[in-house]
Amino acid sequence: MTQLRSLACPNCGASLPGAVPQNGVAACEFCGTSFRVAASPTPEPDLGDLILGADFRDAGVPGWALSTPENLEFKPGDPPELWARFPASSQIHPVIRTPAYFDNCDAGVTVRFVEGDTEYVSAGLEARGSDAGDYTFRISAQGTFQVAWHDKNDWGGTLLNWTAHPALKPGLGPANRLRILLRGEQIRVYLNGVLATSLRDSRFSGGTLRVMITPGKRKPAV
Repeated sequence: MTQLRSLACPNCGASLPGAVPQNGVAACEFCGTSFRVAASPTPEPDLGDLILGADFRDAGVPGWALSTPENLEFKPGDPPELWARFPASSQIHPVIRTPAYFDNCDAGVTVRFVEGDTEYVSAGLEARGSDAGDYTFRISAQGTFQVAWHDKNDWGGTLLNWTAHPALKPGLGPANRLRILLRGEQIRVYLNGVLATSLRDSRFSGGTLRVMITPGKRKPAV
């Protein structure tokens, strides 16, 4: 069965119902313009060259600093994984971090919860972390996500409170991909390839990038 969907020509705007060719290129029957069709109805921005990656085959994780090695375990496999275990608390625990500062960044992490209470555990990324504060981006085992900030006094707030999103796979076991894109004041969050939110904030301009986990002792409010 071939699925039909309506396309719009980017040149003349004409509606072009029909099947998308396998090579992803469509032609407008009205103006003759050829154009590439995105594989997804909600395509992500293209990834550029990888500047820094975390290789979990190497326990040293070149290019990164391990925050608390005693709480970490490297798991071989395809792909290899880094498991982090911490006692139950509402504290945000760093797992790995960049030694140096970044301003604009395009960063992603695949999170898989393998044990713990699904009502509490969350994990994600901290960006632009410095003595002035940071932004945190977390997803939970409940299929929710949050965007927050913290200042130098460890007080903060939310840019987006815990929100359920259909792109997230809840529970223990499934893998979820979190991607953050920070350009100046613009903040975008992608969940499994889907744009989940786009915000603006000017509190922090640069800092370290960290992967972090919150074991949790309170249920995130949805």
